Amino acid sequence: MTQPRGQSIMAALGQFKADLVLKNAQVLNVFTGEFMTRDVAICRDRIIGIGSYSGLREYNLSGKYIVPGFIDTHTHIESSMTTPQRFCREVLSRGTTTVIADPHEIANVCGHDGLSFMLDEAENAVVNLYYMLPSCVPTTELDSAGVTLDAQSLSKYMHHKAVLGLGEMMNVPGVIRCQSDVYQKLSMFRSMVIDGHAPMLHGNALQTYCLAGMMTDHESTSGEEAAEKIRAGLAVLIREGSGAKNLDAIAEILIDGRMNTSRVAFCTDDKHIDDIRREGHIDYHIKRCIELGMEPAKAYTIASHYAAQIYGLTHLGAVAAGYQADLVVLNDLENVSIEMVFHKGKTARVWLEEPICEEIPKPLLNTVHLPHIKKNMLRLPVTKAEVPVILPVAHEIKTERADEAVRTQNGVFVPDSVHQKVAVVERHRATGKVGLGIIRGFMKKGAIASTVGHDSHNITVIGTNDDDMMMAIHALHLCGGGYVIVCDGKILAGISLPVGGLMSDKPTQDLQKEQETFLKAAREIGIPEEYDPYQTLSFLPLSVLPKLRVTTSGLFDAVKNMELTY
Repeated sequence: MTQPRGQSIMAALGQFKADLVLKNAQVLNVFTGEFMTRDVAICRDRIIGIGSYSGLREYNLSGKYIVPGFIDTHTHIESSMTTPQRFCREVLSRGTTTVIADPHEIANVCGHDGLSFMLDEAENAVVNLYYMLPSCVPTTELDSAGVTLDAQSLSKYMHHKAVLGLGEMMNVPGVIRCQSDVYQKLSMFRSMVIDGHAPMLHGNALQTYCLAGMMTDHESTSGEEAAEKIRAGLAVLIREGSGAKNLDAIAEILIDGRMNTSRVAFCTDDKHIDDIRREGHIDYHIKRCIELGMEPAKAYTIASHYAAQIYGLTHLGAVAAGYQADLVVLNDLENVSIEMVFHKGKTARVWLEEPICEEIPKPLLNTVHLPHIKKNMLRLPVTKAEVPVILPVAHEIKTERADEAVRTQNGVFVPDSVHQKVAVVERHRATGKVGLGIIRGFMKKGAIASTVGHDSHNITVIGTNDDDMMMAIHALHLCGGGYVIVCDGKILAGISLPVGGLMSDKPTQDLQKEQETFLKAAREIGIPEEYDPYQTLSFLPLSVLPKLRVTTSGLFDAVKNMELTY
C-alpha cells in the first residue's frame, strides 16, 4: 500500500492526482516577487507543487490571484475583548491564517490559570495560533498586578508546541541596569525568538538593548526610529491597531527603497473586534501600503514570508512545494478583495462550520476584588501653582506633558471640562491602593472607566466629577469587569468582560454591538473623535510608555523614570 508521503511525491511528479488543485491562478512567488500563471496542487495540508496539475477536486480560478496566508506577528487577543477561538474565527475570514499572540494581559490578572487557558485554546483554533510567553508580569516594580511570573514560572511552558519564545521585554530600565531577574529570562530563551519593546530608544541605549538579545520591536512611530532599529539588527513590526496607528509614518522608508523590507512585518498589537469587522486585520495593512505606493508583491510578502522568516516558521509564508497550504485567493490585488481563504488545505468556510468548544475556567471569572471605596480616596491635594498634566496624543498610545495651573478648592484639585481626574484603583487584592493624576481635554462631562489597564489591569477611571467616577468604579465591581460610561448619576453604556475583566464570552456580533453603543456614548460625553476611549483608558497605566502615566502608585514620568508629585 502506498504511504501518504509516497502519494504526495507521485502527485508532485504528476503521476497521481492531487487532493485539490487551484488552477489557472496568478500565483505570487515570494522569493522572486513575480506573479506567474500556474496551478497550485495540494495534498492534505501541504502544497505539493506549483505548475500544471490535475486533482480529485479542482477550482478554476481564471486568472485570480493566490498569495500566502497573512501573519499577525504581535497581538494581544485579550485586547480584541473576545476569547481566542472567537478572535481567530474573525481574522481567518480576513485572510489571516497565523496569529502570534502575547498573553500577558490575562497572565497579569490570572497567572498560570490564564496562561494555561490561552495555550489550551491553541489546540482548537481555526488558524495557526502561536504564543510568546509574557516577559514582564508585572511590567515593572511600580505595577500592582494580580501575580508575579519569574523565570522559573515560565520554564514549564517554554517547550509547549505553541510557544515560539519570550514576549515583549518592556522593562527597558531593567535591561539597561542588568537586573538579574530580567537576564534570567533572557538567558533562558536565548535559543528562541525574543520580542523587544523599545519606544523612542536610540543610540547607545538601543545598542545595549540589542546586545541583551532582543530580536524585534513594534513600538516605532516614525520612519527614522524604524530605520535606526533595522540598522541595529531588530526586525521592525509595523503596528496598525485601534489606538496606535504607525503604518503611514513608517511605510515611506520602505517604499522609497531606503530600507531592506526583509526585516519588516505587520502586526496589530491591540485591535478591537468592531474595528476588525469594519476596517480589517492584516489585510488593512496590505491595502494601505499599496495605496501609499508600495508594490503589491512587496506588501503581500511582508505580510507573509518575511513575517514567517522572522519567527522561524519555515513551513509558512510561501506558495511553494513543501509549505503548509495556507492561501488567500484574491479577486483584486490592490484592494485586497478576498474570495477564498485556505488553512491547511481546507477553506475557511469548512473551518468556520466547526462548533466553538470553549469552557471558561472558574479562576478566570469574578476577578474584580475591591475594598469599600470611599470618595475621599479620590482626593488629590495640589501644592504647586503649576502641576504636571497628561496630554493625550491623537491616534497614538504615547502621551505628552504640560505644566499648567488647574482648578482647585481649598488646596484640592477640582476636575472640570478642561482638566479631568485620572484614578487607577488596585483591583486584584482589595488593597485600597489608588493612584491619581490629571489629564487635559479628554472629555467634557461624566466619567469613563475600565478594568482593561495595560498591563496590570487595575481599574482606570477618568472623570469630570467624583460622584460619576465613584459610580463607574462600583459598576465595574458589580459586573466583574469591562467598560462603563456614567454621566449625571446614570450609566449610559457598558461592555461586560467577565473573563479576567478583559474578555467577553458572548458571540462577536453581540460584542460588536456593545462596542458601537459604547463608542457612541463616549462621543456624547465629549471625548473627541481623534481619541480612542478604549486605548486611552487601557494605556494610561502602562508605566513603560512615554511620557506621563498613572499607576496605583500615582503619576509617573516614563522618560525620566521617576514618580511625580502635585
